[in-house]
Amino acid sequence: STAHTVEYREDMMILVTGATGNIAGYLIPTLREGGHAVRALIRDESKGGPLRDLGADVAIGDTETGQGLGEAITGVDTICLITGNGETGSQQMRNVIKAARDSGGPRIVKLSGYGVGRIMEQHEEVEEELAASGLRFTVVKPTFFMQNVMLAAGTIASDGMMYMPFGDGRIGMIDIRDVADVLSAVLTSEGHDGKSYVLTGPAAISFHEVAAGISNAIRQDVTYVDVPAEAARESILGMGMPEWTTDGFIEVFQGFKDGYGDLTTPNVEQLTGHPARSFEVFASDFAGVFGAN
Repeated sequence: STAHTVEYREDMMILVTGATGNIAGYLIPTLREGGHAVRALIRDESKGGPLRDLGADVAIGDTETGQGLGEAITGVDTICLITGNGETGSQQMRNVIKAARDSGGPRIVKLSGYGVGRIMEQHEEVEEELAASGLRFTVVKPTFFMQNVMLAAGTIASDGMMYMPFGDGRIGMIDIRDVADVLSAVLTSEGHDGKSYVLTGPAAISFHEVAAGISNAIRQDVTYVDVPAEAARESILGMGMPEWTTDGFIEVFQGFKDGYGDLTTPNVEQLTGHPARSFEVFASDFAGVFGAN
């Protein structure tokens, strides 16, 4: 709604890092539909076509090495800082912040996370540095993404089972589309400086309820099977995930199993003007992924 963008200048340029990732895949079209100027930072020139088709300016640079960041940030008013959850995550974030300080100090809207363990510690350390940097900044902290459940699509299709290491833990899990909507709202409006927003869906649910939601959406029985952390670790490593990142995910999952994600906040609705999507809505919208005809 226009109420959220009253103070926004139409000629402002927003740089989105991690522009070929899942979040940006929703965020960049949302920004462009709103008429906002977007520069997409990518490492691989061959992936620029779809972004240019959306009307985004494409910049080639590498957050890991810092190469090309100064040029990418030149003329930018706001940066949406999105990085991967890897061992070099801190370095990537610091490189962008340094380039921002060196090039006139655009505002930074940083995508963080909500959880425990090494991945979150990286975010927290960098956020302390960001707070001390003198730059204007906002932090957006989503919980577990509903879209992560799609990793179980194969076993749901083959034997109606969903194997996950969350015990009976309840999580205020969130749809990635809502994360993108919040980022869009914060990027294109004022009044968010120094603030940190924890993002959740409308309810904290267990994976038993996730299984029930998918069952309803695809009209087939789906059963949640709790698996030990070590089994989940072996499975993730088997997908080719690096050991550091895998262990980081297991720490996050253990935190959620222990109840760390058992919360809800009103931030999605307050920032976007629409309620956060429920798991039922997510499961219905993506029923085809889980084997619905």
